[in-house]
Amino acid sequence: EMGPPRPPAIELARVTDRSIRESQTIDLAPLCIEEGEKVWMVFIDIHPLDYHGNLFDACQYGAMAALSTAMVPWSKLDESKEDVPLGTQTAPVSLTAVKIGSKVLIDPSLDEEEVADARLTVSTDENGDIRAMQKNMNGSFTIDEVKYVVRLSEELGTKVRPKLME
Repeated sequence: EMGPPRPPAIELARVTDRSIRESQTIDLAPLCIEEGEKVWMVFIDIHPLDYHGNLFDACQYGAMAALSTAMVPWSKLDESKEDVPLGTQTAPVSLTAVKIGSKVLIDPSLDEEEVADARLTVSTDENGDIRAMQKNMNGSFTIDEVKYVVRLSEELGTKVRPKLME
């Protein structure tokens, strides 16, 4: 159905974009065509084929996989030039948790998301620094629960990041 994106799609795009931009994931130098005049633009369009929960993390990992294999198409401007890798400098890793009652669940399924009181997505860089954080829904997380999700995001990052950077 055509028309403007719905609020959940806008939120998903903004969280994914914020995580990538704030981590300074993309090396911008190869995108310069003519200094001060022209640059290549990078777009990431995400079209989920199925939804069983936790689109935030799936979109983050999919976007990183796409960026890590993307090429800057110099050959389109000059046939004598070769395309070069976009060049990702780091890979932010996100972790999404939901709160149902007094329980915090990681990597929620669709059923868990539908009954959740609150959702929190945390994206961290290789130093464990928070690069994006998004809380949604009417419920709340305690300070200790937020710290728990942040710690898990850092731990997940050390395991997942090398695979995203391949």
